[in-house]
Amino acid sequence: MKKTTIGIMTLTASIIGITCFLTINTNAEKADTTEEKIIPTYSIQADYTVNVDNPNEVVGDSDYVFVGKVKSETGTTYKNKVPLEKEDGTVEYVGEAFTHYEVEVLSNLKNELVTNQVIPIDKQGGIREDGSAYDVFDDDQLPEAGKVYIFTAYTQDDGSLLVAGANSTISFDEKTKNIDSEKEVNKTEEVQLYEEAVDNQVMIDEDNLNSDFDASQEQQ
Repeated sequence: MKKTTIGIMTLTASIIGITCFLTINTNAEKADTTEEKIIPTYSIQADYTVNVDNPNEVVGDSDYVFVGKVKSETGTTYKNKVPLEKEDGTVEYVGEAFTHYEVEVLSNLKNELVTNQVIPIDKQGGIREDGSAYDVFDDDQLPEAGKVYIFTAYTQDDGSLLVAGANSTISFDEKTKNIDSEKEVNKTEEVQLYEEAVDNQVMIDEDNLNSDFDASQEQQ
């Protein structure tokens, strides 16, 4: 089994070498009811066994690195629910948010995902079940529909793709953020940086699993 076990209090090494402590703020400030409610964002604090500031290690730890255009956000599920005692003494079961997206792969940088169809990815983090706040890893972000990112993804036992942790979703700069073709993205500094990182990757675990959306599956 590789990179599949996730807990609300700990994101274990079987995924990406993270120990994660999710701080649940039950006293989030309420916006003035006369104004539009602003949903706050809280950080998921994590300790990593890879250097997440070193792209060579980040890509070496991942199964796939690719440039993808987010076509849509398709929902959020909540896993690994744990009991949380509220101020009034009642107990509520709170789960970890996983946000789902449909993505078009524009360019493969490490291993090959299909490029002729839109594929689903799961992103760890997202809106809390009660809608009170967003939880997002430090140095990470939730993708937005219509935008292009570099993703580092991990194959789960069921063949799905998980994107999780710091620097797992990389934006393009303001000058190039609206590009959406393989030819255009391959000219960017961001892609060139990650192509170089793949060439010099520090392998963490070579026991990789193929995703259901691996290009090799089309040949079977």
